[in-house]
Parts: sequence; C-alpha cells; structure tokens
Amino acid sequence: MKRIYYLIEVEGGVEPIVGGPYPAKHERDNEAKQIHRTQQEDDGLFWANIDELAVLTVGAYTAGFFWKDSTEEIR
Repeated sequence: MKRIYYLIEVEGGVEPIVGGPYPAKHERDNEAKQIHRTQQEDDGLFWANIDELAVLTVGAYTAGFFWKDSTEEIR
C-alpha cells in the first residue's frame, strides 16, 4: 500500500469536510492553497496522511505555507 493524502477542511470550526484522496502530496498541497483563499476566519484546514502501514497522521499547515505565491506549484 502506498501513502495516501487527504485534506480536512473545517468550516466555522465545527463542520469537517474530508477531501481526497490525492495521488501525490504536491497535488494535495496545491489544492490546500486554493481552498485557503476562500476560507473565512473561523475555518481550519489540515493535512492528513495514511502511510504504508495504514497509520493516520494529521497536522496543521504553518502560516508561512500559505504566504508563498498561491499560483506556484509545489513539487
């Protein structure tokens, strides 16, 4: 099993929405930048990975991640 990438978008701090799976990390992260541009102040956005052993890892994007040019693709 290969690593699988997801996004967890939280609207208003209470309504979780799972996006994915994405075939590659850079595709997931590029989508995160697009979503972040439309979010409100109380919304959250988290990355999630499921690794080769089916272990779920969830984390937050740093603020600096979104300061990069949102049209720039991450590889």
